[in-house]
Amino acid sequence: MPEQPPNMLSNTDAWSGSINAGKLGLVLDFDGTMAELVLVPDAAEMHPDIPAPLRNLTSKLDMVAILSGRPARDIQSRVGMDDILYVGQHGIEFLYRETLTLLPQDRELALSPESLVALLKSIGDGPGIVWEVKEFSLAIHYRMAPDKEQARLTLNRAVEAVPEIQNMEILSGNMVLEIRGSDAVNKGSAIEKIAEEHNFETLIFLGDDTTDVDALKALRKLNNAEALMGIGVAVIQDGIPSTVLANADYRLDGVPEVAKFLKLLDQTTD
Repeated sequence: MPEQPPNMLSNTDAWSGSINAGKLGLVLDFDGTMAELVLVPDAAEMHPDIPAPLRNLTSKLDMVAILSGRPARDIQSRVGMDDILYVGQHGIEFLYRETLTLLPQDRELALSPESLVALLKSIGDGPGIVWEVKEFSLAIHYRMAPDKEQARLTLNRAVEAVPEIQNMEILSGNMVLEIRGSDAVNKGSAIEKIAEEHNFETLIFLGDDTTDVDALKALRKLNNAEALMGIGVAVIQDGIPSTVLANADYRLDGVPEVAKFLKLLDQTTD
């Protein structure tokens, strides 16, 4: 496990000078960042201390976006605010004020998510495993499994037994396995698109799991190219993948600290 990055709330002097220096954008993951991780994904709700500062920030910042593996309209229904850019399906859907734009996948799934469920369930289903079918991917959650390590091994064996899956992208996250098209649109390409279209001086991204690594890496790439000041933040959860920590500049210790950061950002922005 790599060393944890410095805590953002304890190091405000290191980043606060960037936030009023020009165009500022804020992008947040949803599950594990704005909402606590829950046993059943459909039960996720925003932390109660987040809506107030988030609503204020939508009128202060040049852009606030929520970037999630969930469908864009699902995120919108959980957040319920106008003037937020909702980016769903890891960057395929861009929803703003009821205008929904879909980006083409670079490569479609060799099997539909529904077909994947049928095949994998016959090999590797078990107690506590939740199959989340999305339009362009399949997420298999095992947070509810009584034996999580056994569930992980069972799912990995099932994936290895289906030849068509080997040409897809398989992401192992925090008690979730996600299968999507290889070379698909991802959170990194979404960050690059947002940065290109909005010409930010500073862009902050918060995330907690494997699919957020693409976004963190994209921010570092933009930073190294001096296209903007990118600030990547890991939201610490039990079981956070080491790759999230390795690619983040700062950390926040759980969803309650995300709420504190948003309140601080609200207080310190013009």
